[in-house]
Amino acid sequence: MAHSNHTRPPLGKVSYTRAVLVTLVTVVIAQVMTAAAIVICDIPQYILDEIIGIWFALAAILPLVVTFPLAIVFQRERLKVEQAMVELKKAHAALAERARLDPLTNLLDRKAFYNDLETALAGGSSLLVIDVDHFKSINDTYGHQAGDDALRLIASTIEATTRDTDIVGRLGGEEFGVFLSGADLEKACNIAEQIRVTICDLEFAPTPTTRHQLTVSIGVAMRKEGQTPTDLFRIADHRMYEAKRRGRNCVHASSGPESTSA
Repeated sequence: MAHSNHTRPPLGKVSYTRAVLVTLVTVVIAQVMTAAAIVICDIPQYILDEIIGIWFALAAILPLVVTFPLAIVFQRERLKVEQAMVELKKAHAALAERARLDPLTNLLDRKAFYNDLETALAGGSSLLVIDVDHFKSINDTYGHQAGDDALRLIASTIEATTRDTDIVGRLGGEEFGVFLSGADLEKACNIAEQIRVTICDLEFAPTPTTRHQLTVSIGVAMRKEGQTPTDLFRIADHRMYEAKRRGRNCVHASSGPESTSA
């Protein structure tokens, strides 16, 4: 499962061209206002001759001294606000994604898995329902911490064995679901068998001196035209229980007479 990268995004660049333009506009405005003040105030000519140069000089110098630095500061503050908004959106998206995950296995929880399945459901796709065999015995014999360790190990194995385009989730308890986009029944069975064999070969040691073999039973269903996610779940779940009845640690995907009412 990919995780968000929380590295700080780079701060945007300050536009010195914009600061120069703002400063020039301010200088022009200051010069116009100075000229207007001279006309409105009707200053005597002998006084005007002494101060006019100073006034226009100040009207040019003050904007250069004040406006340009302020324009740079305002741009930097604006960029900081924009950066903060980007980080806030990323944090909100990360929290929203985190809320969709099962806290133990870091896979999608049942609700998120079902929602994604509804969105991705299309013809030529298949669903695997995977159930850990004799899981209760792990909890009873070695404790719930060992059971949690087994679930995490199995979850990471399933995720590593599937493709990036597949949807993987924990449906509850010791049951997992895998939606295989664009996989026909044969391809789905091959992936299911690969998952089963990989889990069967895992080295799971609930105690330093004990090795416990993990196995799973897998039901496989390929979606047919008109089937809803509920229909697909029902069929795959039925086939998973059939795998249990056949001795566990196997994949069952017989087409048989099953329909949307299976």
